Amino acid sequence: MTSLLRAYGPLECGEDGYPLAWHSIDGGPGIKHLVRATAGHRCVRCRHPYTKGAGEWSPCDEQCSHGGPIHKVGDGYGDPPTYDPVGTAGRLVAWGNTIEAQWRILTVHHLTGEKADCRWWNLAALCQRCHLQIQGRVQMGRVWPWEHSEWFQPYVAGWYAWTYLGEDLTRDQVVRRMDELLALERIA
Repeated sequence: MTSLLRAYGPLECGEDGYPLAWHSIDGGPGIKHLVRATAGHRCVRCRHPYTKGAGEWSPCDEQCSHGGPIHKVGDGYGDPPTYDPVGTAGRLVAWGNTIEAQWRILTVHHLTGEKADCRWWNLAALCQRCHLQIQGRVQMGRVWPWEHSEWFQPYVAGWYAWTYLGEDLTRDQVVRRMDELLALERIA
């Protein structure tokens, strides 16, 4: 898989701007499928699990840390979905409820916005809702002197290694050097 996670040239990309290997590799799973699998088929930000074919509503589990439109299944009252601003879906499941979240289909987001750049630190498995939030806020080239979210730290540290040091590190190498790499933004 690591040989697939690289920057692609224009001749290696289709008309949609994605590398030919994005959708499928010799008829098998493509890069986007491998990224989702590496993330355990769940959003790396809110931890919502991906259920293929679930559609608009998909089941939450105890790892879910998101809020948003959710509803309790099987309560018999037909309550409409509620908007949970504090992210209690996982706690509600832990308390024995069956909870579903709206529009949490798993996508793969290019953090730099460059479709041809498929290095691991540029590809985050995000549900639709997290994808839209991150896409509108994260700009990898913007100096960010504050603490990054825990889920985002490996990605931005990998980007810092590439941008400031010219080093294309594996995720394991980045994790081992996390403090050093995150400090690059504070001193650059």
